[in-house]
Formats: sequence, structure tokens, C-alpha cells
Amino acid sequence: MAQIRQDITPHDRIETKIVRITGECSLEYYVSRNAHLTLVLLLHAAKELQADVCVRMAEVGSQADIVGFIVGTSESRYVLNTQQLHESAETRSNLLVRSVLYGSDAFFYRGSIRVDVGAQKTDAYQRNENLLLSPNAHTESKPMLEILANDVRCTHGATVSSIPKEELWYLESRGIPKHFGKKLITDGFLERSLALISDTIARQEVRKWLHKAM
Repeated sequence: MAQIRQDITPHDRIETKIVRITGECSLEYYVSRNAHLTLVLLLHAAKELQADVCVRMAEVGSQADIVGFIVGTSESRYVLNTQQLHESAETRSNLLVRSVLYGSDAFFYRGSIRVDVGAQKTDAYQRNENLLLSPNAHTESKPMLEILANDVRCTHGATVSSIPKEELWYLESRGIPKHFGKKLITDGFLERSLALISDTIARQEVRKWLHKAM
């Protein structure tokens, strides 16, 4: 398993990192005082992969936005474990992971938020949304919260859905073929996550990756 640790320092101020994951890996990011990390995770592989990702808000004022995109291949098995560790006061993290699954794809997500005793004024959010494009696709989402401070705001959520038939009907009634309608809806589902990437060059790079992966 490849193991990578990176430090995000105040000199970086706002750092955007795009990580393409096609196998097994373990990643850790240390976000220091007043630094801001935007971490983009791109998961796509022919068979299977497992990724363990830890982001540490280690010093006062550290922030992280974590955006994950999972695109299946009809017969893939993906496992993603994320940790948002708040180790100091006045820190913030926001995580959104979205998957699009085809055929017999399977995606297993486990996300944890930990707020240490001294990490008062923490603001942490975690959300996982999954779009199943086949009745045989499968996903499981397991959030975990461990909060040891008393002045914090931490929330999480998860959704699993398929494309609503009424949306496809509406598009078909406007002359849009069913297969193209599915593509439009899927593109829109993923496009909304791109808004979390403030770096326009990085956003365009991710958009190109999505078009190629799908």
C-alpha cells in the first residue's frame, strides 16, 4: 500500500491537491495554523481499490474542503475510509463524496469525524451521496462521530438514489433521448460538487477527468 503524508503550511495559505486513486493507498494531510487545504479525490479503477484518507486540522484556524468523486466501471469494488481529525480550536472541515455506480459496481464508504477535547469552536460537516444507475449496483455508507469538546457544530448525512423516472419522462417529452437524458442528469449530479473547488484550473482538470471516466 502506498503511504503519503503531506504538510499544508501557512505559506501555502490555500492549497488545492488533486489525487487520482486507482489502487490501494493511504494518505495523510497535516493542515497547520491558518492554512486551507482543498483536497480532491478521484477514484476510478477497472477492478477494485481501497483508499484510507486522513486530514488533520492540527492547529488553530486550519481548514479543509474534501471533495470525492467515485465513478464505477460496471464491475468495480471500491472502499473509501476518510478521517477528519480536529485537533485544535477554531478549525473547519467540509467533506462531500459523490459516487456514480453502474452494472454490479459496489462502493463502501466509512467516514469519521473526531473532535479532540481542546478543539472548541470546531465546525465539521460530512456528506456522502450516491447515484445508482443499475438495480445491481450496491453502496453502503457508515458515518462516525467522536466529539470530545462541548462547543462545536458537527453534522453528517448520506443518500442513495436512482434517476427519477419523472425526470427522464420530462426530458423525453422535450425530444431528448432516454440515454442522453440519463447522461445529462448524471453530469448535473457530479457538476454540483465542482462548485466546492475554488481553483478554476483545478476545477477544469477534474471536469475533464470526469468526462473521460464516464
